[in-house]
Amino acid sequence: MLNTRQPILSNIQKWLAPIRTREIRVIVCGVDLTASEARLALVSVKDDDPHPISCKTRKLSLGDDKDGSSVKALLQAVKTFAHEHGVDVFAIKARAKGGQMGGGAVSFKIETLFQLSDREVVFVNPVALSKFAKTNLGGIPDGILKYQEDAYRCGVYHLKIAKEI
Repeated sequence: MLNTRQPILSNIQKWLAPIRTREIRVIVCGVDLTASEARLALVSVKDDDPHPISCKTRKLSLGDDKDGSSVKALLQAVKTFAHEHGVDVFAIKARAKGGQMGGGAVSFKIETLFQLSDREVVFVNPVALSKFAKTNLGGIPDGILKYQEDAYRCGVYHLKIAKEI
């Protein structure tokens, strides 16, 4: 009697090999909100270190915040960005709700659009982010523009807190 199980098992093992070795990685999009735009930086983990992911889209802007079609367009842009880049989590730099350093109404509207994007959203305390910036992990690699630095740090900080690095 022929042993037909061996070739079948061999084929299954060959088929499963790439799946077993495939790296599962979390992609975090750090977000820094200002007046009417969101500054973005994609970050992941590579060899246990934070690794920026290059992306042409570095900012998303809200045109007229009183125009419903502009707001809907930005929501769609956020959803499309998240889908195209495989974003798992948006890490947003938190802003004060009141006082002299409080965020503006438009930036809170933009924040809400990220929360409606069907992705997890976490908020990073700016004081914690400032302390984190002084650590080795808080350094900024080449390729991250000056205006993206806080967004990048938000992403790396979240990866650290989530124990990805």
